[in-house]
Amino acid sequence: MLSWMNSVVWSGRVIAMNKRLKKLQKSLDSHGIDGLLVRTNEGDNQNIAYLSGFGGSTGVLLITAKKAFIITDARYYTRAASEAVDYKLVKVVRGKKVTEHINEALALAGLKKGSKIGFEAAYIPVQIAKIWKSDLKAKLVPTIHIVERFRQYKDEQEVALLRTACKVTSRVYNEVAELIEPGMTENQVAFELDMRLRKYGALTNSFTSIVASGPNSAIPHHATGERKLKAGEPVIMDFGGLFPGGYCSDITRTAFVPGKKPDPKMREIYEVVLTANKAARKALKVGMTYREFDKVARDLIQKSGYGQYFTHGLGHSLGLVAHDPYDYENDPFKVGMVVTDEPGIYIDGFGGVRIEDDLVVTKDGVERLTNAPYWKF
Repeated sequence: MLSWMNSVVWSGRVIAMNKRLKKLQKSLDSHGIDGLLVRTNEGDNQNIAYLSGFGGSTGVLLITAKKAFIITDARYYTRAASEAVDYKLVKVVRGKKVTEHINEALALAGLKKGSKIGFEAAYIPVQIAKIWKSDLKAKLVPTIHIVERFRQYKDEQEVALLRTACKVTSRVYNEVAELIEPGMTENQVAFELDMRLRKYGALTNSFTSIVASGPNSAIPHHATGERKLKAGEPVIMDFGGLFPGGYCSDITRTAFVPGKKPDPKMREIYEVVLTANKAARKALKVGMTYREFDKVARDLIQKSGYGQYFTHGLGHSLGLVAHDPYDYENDPFKVGMVVTDEPGIYIDGFGGVRIEDDLVVTKDGVERLTNAPYWKF
C-alpha cells in the first residue's frame, strides 16, 4: 500500500511541475524574451524548486518556449535527473566555467547569439550579471518576478503540502504549551518547539523561532534569550518548519504562564486580538485586496482603543519560504492564495499579544490550515 501511495504522490508531483513549466513557457513571448535563466546559489532562489522539483543548492535552469535544461555539477547529477524529470541535464564539469555549459544549453535549444534571454535581476548579483553578459552567446534582458507571479497562487498539491506542515506545527504548539512553567527560559521554550518540529518531520525551521515573555512580548520580533518566565505573564511563540516537499508553516500563539491569573488588561488585549484575527478570517474572500483584508482587523483594534499599538501589517504570503512573493499593492486575492492572519497589540514596558493563523483562499471563503487552539482563561 505504501509503495502505491508513494507512486501516486510522485505522479501528482510530476504533473504539477509539468504544468508550471508549460505555463512559464507560454508566457515568455508576452515578456519579449526567447528564454529565461533561473539560477540558485546556496539555495537562495526557490523558483528553481517551484519550476523543476530540483531541491539542490546550486544550479541554473534554461527555459525556452519548447525546451528546458537544468545545468548543475557532479554533486547533483543523480538528483537533478530524478527530480527535474522535464529537464534535459547539462553537466557542469570541473575545469570549465558555468557559462560554457549555459552556452552549451543555449546551443542545444537552438538559440542564436541575438536571442533575447531573460535573467532574474532580483537574484543575480551585479558581478555575475557582468560575467554572463561577457560570456554568454545571447542578449541578456533583466526580468522581474516572472516566476513569482505564478507562485502567488498555490495549486492543489502545494496546498496539501502546506496543510500537512501546518497540522504538524499546530501539534507542536499543543505539546509545548502544556510544558510552560515559571522558571523556564525563553531559549528552553524555543528548544522544545524546534526539537518537536524536527521530531515530527520538519527538515529545519522556516525561520528562527521567536519566544517573547513578559515585557519582551511587546517586541514583535524579539530576539529569544535567557529571560525566565514568570507566573501569569504572556509568552508569544512564533515559529514554523520547512517540511518535505519544500513548503513552510508559520504560526503564532500567545500563552500564559500558569501559577497566577494574568493581568486583566492583558486578558482584554488578548480578546481584542483574537476577535480581530477571527474577523479578518471571516471577511477574507476572492477579489479582496490586501489593504481591505488588513483594514478589517486594524479598524477593529482601532475602535477598541489600541490602534497605535498594532504596528505591523496583518499578514504575508506563505509558501516555499515563510514570506513568499506577493504583489500586495496590486494583486487581489484569488483561489489558492495562502496568507497569514496575525494581528497584534504591543505596549512597551507592559507586554503584548499576537495570534497568527495560516489561511488559504477558496472559492467559498477560506480554510484555516493552523488548527492549534486559542488560549482559554
